[in-house]
Amino acid sequence: MATRNLKFKIVPKWGVLGFLAVLGFASLAWVSDAPRQSRTAQNLQSAYTAEANGYVRYLAFAERAQENEYGEAASLFRAAACAQHVHLKNFAAVMRKMGYEPVIRIDAPVVKTTAQNLRISAQVGEAYERDILYPELIKEAKAEGNDEAARMFQYVTTAEAQHAKLFKAALSNLHKMDMTNRVYYICNMCGYTAERAAKPCPGCGDPKATYEEMF
Repeated sequence: MATRNLKFKIVPKWGVLGFLAVLGFASLAWVSDAPRQSRTAQNLQSAYTAEANGYVRYLAFAERAQENEYGEAASLFRAAACAQHVHLKNFAAVMRKMGYEPVIRIDAPVVKTTAQNLRISAQVGEAYERDILYPELIKEAKAEGNDEAARMFQYVTTAEAQHAKLFKAALSNLHKMDMTNRVYYICNMCGYTAERAAKPCPGCGDPKATYEEMF
C-alpha cells in the first residue's frame, strides 16, 4: 500500500471498512513464530499492532470530523494516519531483517465527537506513547544492541509528541473551523507531521527529507 494512496479529502466509510477487511485477512495469512528470544522483536510486534490500530482509528476520526464540517481537524487526523503508515513500514522492515513477519491485529475503533476524539488522541494516546511506551522500548532495544529498532522507536516518539501538540491546538481552535481543509506535511522517513516541509526534517534530521502532502 503506497503512502500516496492515503491522499484524499474525504475518507469514505467503505474505505475504513475495506482496510479492516484486508487487515483481517492479512492477520490470518501472515503467520510468524512468536519471537520469544528477543524482547525487541516482541516490542516491534506490539508497536506494529498499536500503529496499525492508530491508522484505522485516525481514519475513522477524520471521517467523523469531515461529517461535522471540521475540515482542519479532518485533515490533521488524515495526516496522523499517514504518519502511522510510515511507522508501520519502518517497524515491518526492521522485523523482517530480524527474520520475523509482522502479524496484524485490528480492533474496531471507538469514534466519539470530534472534540472528544482530539482530546483523547492528545491526552491519552499520543501522550502515553511519547512519555511512557516508546522511551521504554528505546531503552530495551539499546540494551539488546539493536540500534536500528531504537532509532525507529525514537522516530515515533518524536512524531507522537508533535501529534499531541497539533491535536491540542486543533481542539482549542475547533470552534473556528468550517469545511475548509488544510495541508499537512508528513516525512516519508520518520512520519514527522508538520505545517510546512522543513529541511532538514525536525523529526529525523534528514537534510534531503521528502514529504507526503495530506489535506
